[in-house]
Amino acid sequence: MSFSGSARRFLAVAGVAVFTIAVGSASATVPGKNGLLLVSGYTDGGINGSTSRIFTETLTGKSKELLGALDQSYSDPAVSPNGKQIVYSVYPGYRMWLGSFAKPKQAKAITPEESDVLNLETVFAPDGKSIYFSKKYYLDSGVFWHLKKYTFKTKKTTSYKVDTKLDWGFSDVSPNGRYLAYNRGGDEDASKIRLLDTRTGKSHTVNTKGAALGPAFSPDGRSMVYTAQYGDAWELVQSRLDGKNARRLTRTGAINFDPHYSPDGKMIAFTQGVEGNKKIGILTLKTGKIRYLVATGDYAEVEQWLRK
Repeated sequence: MSFSGSARRFLAVAGVAVFTIAVGSASATVPGKNGLLLVSGYTDGGINGSTSRIFTETLTGKSKELLGALDQSYSDPAVSPNGKQIVYSVYPGYRMWLGSFAKPKQAKAITPEESDVLNLETVFAPDGKSIYFSKKYYLDSGVFWHLKKYTFKTKKTTSYKVDTKLDWGFSDVSPNGRYLAYNRGGDEDASKIRLLDTRTGKSHTVNTKGAALGPAFSPDGRSMVYTAQYGDAWELVQSRLDGKNARRLTRTGAINFDPHYSPDGKMIAFTQGVEGNKKIGILTLKTGKIRYLVATGDYAEVEQWLRK
């Protein structure tokens, strides 16, 4: 999930709801081997003064461009669990395109072209048969996010009945596919993490202290990492799915966002900084140490940590 520029806004929060969740039931995939980082990066020039590219990054800082052009911007990429497919959004239009990861430019549009609508923040379902994403509507009554699911076999898009005031939109799906994590916005309940149980259709607010953004599930599905506000800084926090046993992971005094667990669950990749001064951090959970990679482009964000 990418904040796609939204990370430049930070909101005050009031009110926290408490809920219970079957934490033990969220276990799913076996931890895998760590592969490349999937990253989106903005550079000056081209359409609207800047263009967004999609590339992969190794842990030694070597990057390879997958998609990039002066007359188009590519954003919000996601790679399938088996590593064979990639989906992404293209501007103008923000239609979603599906193609082969080996040949990403040979893709087909899977959503129609619409006015005043953006398709963003895409994540593959664990079985690779569908994708979840945010659909952002610009209406006369305001801006609204809807949580959607697109199934490849039927080519149909379905909607989930969640809060319409999704300030940040969709974020992640649990490894067993049961829970969808997203952020709810609004004047009275801003920047709160919500979990939607796809079995019951009910959603709940995760019990976090203060503003919290961008949740990502651990490979075993028992924990999540997210960004929480500490004064002017945004630091990484890890907790159970019900918000309990929360542990602050970073004390950088900086703006950190877009955290993603490594496939083996031992590290977390995240983006640090603001436009024009961004870098990718790699946090080792056992030691708490962080090493940094120089992000490609003037504005780069970690989108996914791929498996080998």
